[in-house]
Amino acid sequence: RIVDVEVRSKRRCSPAMCRVRGARGLGRRAMLATAVTLALLASASAADGTPDARSRSFGLTAMGAAACAETEAFCATTVLPALAEDPKLSAFLADARAAATRARADSDGDASPSTTGANAVADNYRAVVATAALRFPELLALGCCLAAGACADDVAAASSGLSAEASKDASRRAAAEALALAADAPEAAHKMPAAALLGANAFACRPPDGASRCGAETVSMYRRAGTAGFEAGAMRAGEALLARFAGPFVDESSDSKCPPPSETSKRDPPAGDRADAAAAKALFRDLLVSPEMDKRAALRLKELQRAEEMWLLKSGDKRGEGHNRGLKHDETDIAFVLAAALVDGAVRLIAVAATCVVAFFFRNTHVGVWFRSFVWRYSGCAGFARRWRLVMEAFGVTPHRRVSGGRAAARAVERASAKKMAKQIVKEILKQEKNR
Repeated sequence: RIVDVEVRSKRRCSPAMCRVRGARGLGRRAMLATAVTLALLASASAADGTPDARSRSFGLTAMGAAACAETEAFCATTVLPALAEDPKLSAFLADARAAATRARADSDGDASPSTTGANAVADNYRAVVATAALRFPELLALGCCLAAGACADDVAAASSGLSAEASKDASRRAAAEALALAADAPEAAHKMPAAALLGANAFACRPPDGASRCGAETVSMYRRAGTAGFEAGAMRAGEALLARFAGPFVDESSDSKCPPPSETSKRDPPAGDRADAAAAKALFRDLLVSPEMDKRAALRLKELQRAEEMWLLKSGDKRGEGHNRGLKHDETDIAFVLAAALVDGAVRLIAVAATCVVAFFFRNTHVGVWFRSFVWRYSGCAGFARRWRLVMEAFGVTPHRRVSGGRAAARAVERASAKKMAKQIVKEILKQEKNR
């Protein structure tokens, strides 16, 4: 009986049954493994290909709408309620409104929109901002009144011949000038640090004539807001630099396109300037540690890398605009790419080596054994190894595993090992007797 049990324990199943069972269990897993492998190969080939040179948006996506919304919300919820409690500023706003509407009423011919498309009342408010020696609270009050207060209603009421969007554009233009001056005031830093971000948002909402959302003035104002502690300012400064660096690769039909250098300030560098790329990269990398801006900063870094690759592709055939004037070829570009690849490879190699060293030293600890078994089981490696062993057993490459037959089989195994050991001992004794 013991021998029968041992024999039955050695035969797990018949070869035909094992072959059928292994093929049946392997079917779904093999299909899944094939699909995953094909997907990985497709993604790897797509990643190793040349970068997409089609036009796309870089950096300024919806910046204007977001800046306008934040300016109006901050003025309506924070600034205007506080100014309403100050009798002096309330009296100043009343006088400014009366002066703007009175000047329009005195000039009967100017009641309609001017030839430039600006509303006469908005022009009068701009004249008040430009000519009067206004202090920081007065500039803040007048700017927020034009952005989201009664002054904006005055501009809308006086522009009967214009659309609502045109009248709102006129009031936003005047508000941008007032709030930009308020942000530049010396007492803004200690009285109201948020005025830096408010002025930058108003400026980006409706840039004055000759300026743009990716111009030097916008970048400078947003960087000052970032220095004051507002991460949104640093993010938008980097986005403006990114849009200016991308230049011709930005979609022409989107609001993310920077105007040509001839239409903006002469201080703005041309598209493809590496100083813009370096400044934007530094701003985005600083924001990677932010819990609110980390994902957005990572996305912008990828867009910046894509823009750099597209500039390299363009400079291979024809030197891009603003790309290292004086160099006859893109040798510096190739050296830059090779150096970046070398540094990235070294960092990855060091990280892999450190991980392997730590895993080697902790391999026999309780945590190491548990982690190894956990990864082996739940990563799918254990299931794949089991299916592979069944296939090898089904085709006779490896012998079938023996299943334990209970205590009788264990005793039979012990007796067999004892007999084997006894035979070895007898052989050793006979060999020693023969050598004497």
